[in-house]
Amino acid sequence: MLALIVHINSNYLSAQYIVNDIIYSTNSVTNDGKVSGYETQGGNWSIWLPDSANAIVNIGGVAPGLGVGGQARFSENGNFICGTSMGNGGAEISLYDRSLDTWTALGSLGFSVDSTKGGGYGISGDGNVVVGNSWADTTGGLAYTHAVAHNNIEGLMDLGTLFFGRSTRANATNYDGSVVVGWQDFNGPWKSAVWRKNPAGGYFPNEYILIDTAGNPNDEYNQIGECSAVSADGNWIGGYGDFANNNEPWIWSRDSGVINLGTFPGLGNGYVSGISADGSIVVGWFDGFFFGDPRTPFIWTHENGLQEFNSYIRNELGDSTYTHQVYTAESISPNGLYVAGYGVDTSTFLYFAYRVTLNGTTGISSTTSETIEMYPNPTSGFTTIENKGQATLTVTDIRGRVVIKTEINGKYSLNLSDYNSGIYFVTVLSNDKLRTEKIIKN
Repeated sequence: MLALIVHINSNYLSAQYIVNDIIYSTNSVTNDGKVSGYETQGGNWSIWLPDSANAIVNIGGVAPGLGVGGQARFSENGNFICGTSMGNGGAEISLYDRSLDTWTALGSLGFSVDSTKGGGYGISGDGNVVVGNSWADTTGGLAYTHAVAHNNIEGLMDLGTLFFGRSTRANATNYDGSVVVGWQDFNGPWKSAVWRKNPAGGYFPNEYILIDTAGNPNDEYNQIGECSAVSADGNWIGGYGDFANNNEPWIWSRDSGVINLGTFPGLGNGYVSGISADGSIVVGWFDGFFFGDPRTPFIWTHENGLQEFNSYIRNELGDSTYTHQVYTAESISPNGLYVAGYGVDTSTFLYFAYRVTLNGTTGISSTTSETIEMYPNPTSGFTTIENKGQATLTVTDIRGRVVIKTEINGKYSLNLSDYNSGIYFVTVLSNDKLRTEKIIKN
């Protein structure tokens, strides 16, 4: 068992906007407001409890720095955290179980660089799949990584690369681990990569997200930049802007294609860092135009578009940030209630972490952990879906393609008779709640 070290910090500003000057970086925030991150580069991972006397719990593992990479991200229920810890001969992609207070190293592809074999960057909402990277070769002057995914049934899976000797990494995955997103290197900067679960085992080879689906898939100006976030149902993916889309942060779905989120004057590249479970709220930041310039955070919704986040906190939420300048919006809770990130106090020039409550002012609530009453499942044809009132029903296949989308009212009989055998995902949006469930067609 790891020794838990608890720091108490009283640096509150208000019930909605809470800061902490001990946490160095935040990585994710749960539906009930707990924040994961770390205090020092190369140190241990931490859990920040803003609502419990602003306490910080040291949970061990190995945070980024000194050659180690990774992100500490919560599963949707907050019971598990992905990240990096010491494994067999080096730092590896790992899983932390909060109930047992233990890190489990999940393996590697067998190579090591400076005592690092890989790192964990994302975890599925159900906690069953951890994704990241692992060194794939270090011989003959080569040193490159492959994206990897781990589950308890198949173990560590090498997600591969489209080009020998070029690296990939998995950054995030959706609620059940069926959609994994990250980046593919070829000529720089890193480009989008999407791996989808293969029902026969493992994952299909990664695919680029194309700005023009009818255009040249090998044209780097048609390949959108690195993927960094994915909604719980896997329908919405977000990522980094580059030369292909005027450096704007972006989101994508099969129905919408690439949506550029916009920019602010005089700023550099834009980055999506988080998407709420239902895809309704997007957060991230812009780099400064010149190296060393401060970052500028943003929040984006389908209804209101792009908004600078410091202004949003003050004007929309009515909360003063005093002498604090928020630099990033690094994560959003699945239910869209909390946003966490870091900034700088302009009076002391010290860094701080923050968590702000959106108070339901935007977006819809997500209940992806709730199940849809659906029977029989598996099915060879018709399946009954129990639902009260009106709702939008969407069915997607294993590769994320929408095969059925319809409005329903009350109990509904879903007919899959004419579709191929395999795994499908049923999403029901009703009464401002979104639920997603896997169904198997025999």
